[in-house]
Amino acid sequence: MKLTGLVRLRQVDVGEEDVLGLRLPTLRAVEFDTADYSLLATPFWLDDLVVCLKETAVYRVRLQVYRKRVALLQAAVRRITQRVNLFEKVLIPNAKRDIARIQIFLSDVERAAVVTSKIAKAKRAQALAVARRGAEEVG
Repeated sequence: MKLTGLVRLRQVDVGEEDVLGLRLPTLRAVEFDTADYSLLATPFWLDDLVVCLKETAVYRVRLQVYRKRVALLQAAVRRITQRVNLFEKVLIPNAKRDIARIQIFLSDVERAAVVTSKIAKAKRAQALAVARRGAEEVG
């Protein structure tokens, strides 16, 4: 009995789903063509064989889709790990150093402003004292 060509894959419908911004393939439908055969001239188990062949084909297609999904997820994990490492080991320490420099600069500017205001206050007090002496001498 010749069984080749009994079940043929006609169409595989693969769609996409968005999982956390990642486009992953998903299996929507699988269609088959089944060769015509005589129910009376063939053994009784041929119907079960057709069902098993279809299920096996669906499982193989699902396996291919799942392997593609896993590959895409692994690539995404690798990219995310690289980004996390970039932030943790490069950008965050650099930002902390920059923040420390800015804080030091701001404290220096604040200290300089205090010193400048004290000098200005002392000059103003000295100018007022000179003006008072001049007013006392005149008056």
